[in-house]
Amino acid sequence: MNENTKRLEPVPFDAFAEHLGPKHETVKDTEYILSDGTMLTSMPDIPWLYQSAEHLVTGEAAIPKVYTPVYAGASDLQPSAFDEIGPLAQLSRITAETVPMGLPGFGQRQEPGFVLDSGYVLLNSERTPDGGYKAGAGMDGMYMMTGQVFQPLQDENGRIVAFMAQTPEREKQIVHQGYAIIDRMQAGAVEFVLGENPRAPQPYVTWRHTIGDAPTDFYWGHYFGSYHKAKADLKTRAKEYIQMNNEEKPTSVRAQLAQMQQEQKQASPNPARVQEER
Repeated sequence: MNENTKRLEPVPFDAFAEHLGPKHETVKDTEYILSDGTMLTSMPDIPWLYQSAEHLVTGEAAIPKVYTPVYAGASDLQPSAFDEIGPLAQLSRITAETVPMGLPGFGQRQEPGFVLDSGYVLLNSERTPDGGYKAGAGMDGMYMMTGQVFQPLQDENGRIVAFMAQTPEREKQIVHQGYAIIDRMQAGAVEFVLGENPRAPQPYVTWRHTIGDAPTDFYWGHYFGSYHKAKADLKTRAKEYIQMNNEEKPTSVRAQLAQMQQEQKQASPNPARVQEER
């Protein structure tokens, strides 16, 4: 826990009813209620982590966030408090614990690191002084650095279970048309951002932004009522942009060799088939 971490104590189980009030029917899956009205449920696919609901126990809108439990003693069965880690939108799950490097068929190798469901790759060899991971993005074993940094989230045994995108200092206060920028993916000369405004009819949006332009010069907005749909659109827009620009670039010598090798394999006669024809 650092000096900026927000730590909250849970409401005792025997006091749940008085805090739930009229919202009792809509929060039946809640496992913990914190002292500020935040409702928590455990994340089934990421042991040790908890996520908060899209509203407080009072019904007031809230930004979903990630929390980790704090135990007063090693033998305690129930946490004495929860630490707020950051917005759920900045959480990335691990899909692989090695990263493919190099073109397939040309000595592609696996390097120690992580592949994230957000489309980023992290190498153990690319770290920041504070323990963060420098993120790369790309495809087919070829990546470029994005400037994004992820901090690892560890369970009680020190095992990395997920990653949280680290928001650079310059981005923390960026708000555009009432939407706070909570995520972004760089794709070459442009980046795509995800904004959130809990009070808007459509609380999530993805915009395009050209690197080097004014920090809030966003355009081509896609609006959504669901965070998960907006997150999927963010990934899709970045990947499609990368693919489009790769197709427009002249084919590299290495790629040409790979294509020639594939064509030769396809043109080579099948020995068994030749024998049958004879």
